[in-house]
Amino acid sequence: MDRLLLASIDVLKAPFPYFGGKSRIASLVWSRFGKVQNYVEPFFGSGAVLLANPYWPHGWTETVNDADGLLSNFWRALQHAPDEVAYWADWPVNENDLHARHYWLVQRRESLQERLEGDPDFYDAKAAGWWVWGLCIWIGSGWCVANGH
Repeated sequence: MDRLLLASIDVLKAPFPYFGGKSRIASLVWSRFGKVQNYVEPFFGSGAVLLANPYWPHGWTETVNDADGLLSNFWRALQHAPDEVAYWADWPVNENDLHARHYWLVQRRESLQERLEGDPDFYDAKAAGWWVWGLCIWIGSGWCVANGH
């Protein structure tokens, strides 16, 4: 394996665990891809593969996408208001708040998605913080995808 590849793998890591994420295989992906001119990731999630790129800075084209509005909101809010996102994410783990925040986010998911798609400057730091807090303690899949409690 390329020495640069080994030395750089731990430089950037995904900021949260993601069910179905690719953080464990990111180094393998880059060892197979090598240096590419255009990287496309259709299911961005936590960004584990892109962030583990050992060839950064690279001067190439990166195209990432994810249709999940809560996830997109997190990345947008993190870019514009990282301290505020951290404020809302800083909370002890407890089951009652987990379910309450899950319900709160599910109820706002559709309107949040519409605002994200309608305004490139829109983000909700509270929703981003609560979403990432819950994602980090939720077990398995299904975080913020159910209808109701």
